[in-house]
Amino acid sequence: MSKLTNWPLLIFDLDGTLLDSAEDLWVSMNVMLNRHKKPSVDLLTLTHHIGDGLKKLVHDFFPDLTFDSLAHLERVDEFLDHYRANMMVHSKLFHGVPELLKDYPGPKAIVTNKNIQPTHQILKHFNLDRIPWVDVIGGDSLTERKPSALPLQHVMSKAGHDPLDTWMIGDGRPDMQAATAAGCKKVAALYGYSPHDVLLQFNPEITVSSLTDLRLQLTKEFADF
Repeated sequence: MSKLTNWPLLIFDLDGTLLDSAEDLWVSMNVMLNRHKKPSVDLLTLTHHIGDGLKKLVHDFFPDLTFDSLAHLERVDEFLDHYRANMMVHSKLFHGVPELLKDYPGPKAIVTNKNIQPTHQILKHFNLDRIPWVDVIGGDSLTERKPSALPLQHVMSKAGHDPLDTWMIGDGRPDMQAATAAGCKKVAALYGYSPHDVLLQFNPEITVSSLTDLRLQLTKEFADF
């Protein structure tokens, strides 16, 4: 029996899925914490807080500030100023990212909770802005972000795909929740930043330990590429 060739829409998370950015986020957070006379955080702890967007990340380490208050938003801007100037020091693509994105013949998109401006800067830095994305959605692009289904629904509508032929690939709870809400296939990136048990509680249809694994999963159901 021949394999299917109706390629699914692949929607990728960014941090922890395509991009290993934890160390640069960690450095910027510790600069902030030290500046405000708070104890430093270790890399593993910081890593487990990545995925819900910048406002939540800052609030996690400055919980004394009311969320979305002026003081909190000023702290977010302060973090963003440092991070934008230093976000390419240690960050790197996970192994196999350029090859997979270049070779995969189906539609591709990014839905991240990272703000859209640094997202575009990162894509340009790694020449991923040349990929023919259906769309690139940041945490501040729409009225809602993951775990809402809205960003995924927006991309599916633009690509002309329905949930049954859409794969949401991500390493975090918001990715799995958004995919569940949108009815998409959940692909848990176990090589990313979330503990495995956090992802597995969402009963993902597919788990991958690398992007090579993802490629193999695709070729099991579809033609080789």
